[in-house]
Amino acid sequence: MNRRIGRNVRLILLPAICCAMSVYFGYTIVFGERGLMAWRQTQDELRLAQQDLASAKARREALQHRISLLDGKAIDADLLEEVAHSALLQTRSGEVAVPREKR
Repeated sequence: MNRRIGRNVRLILLPAICCAMSVYFGYTIVFGERGLMAWRQTQDELRLAQQDLASAKARREALQHRISLLDGKAIDADLLEEVAHSALLQTRSGEVAVPREKR
């Protein structure tokens, strides 16, 4: 009887270990630290970071263009007037200056 139980345990032990390992690794593949769910979250974070980078690049290009217009050799008259009005809040007769929030 004991031999029979021992033999049955040995016959079941290897498949049970393999099944347990398969369940463990399957769970880890889907829900683990570097699993499919974490990969999806990382992809979403990457997409947001790329959008932030694109908006920062656009803002930088706009500022570089504005700086190029304020170049000492050839200052754009309209931009100079706009900067002076916003800085000094001075107007000519008949004009109204409305201060804007700085971005």
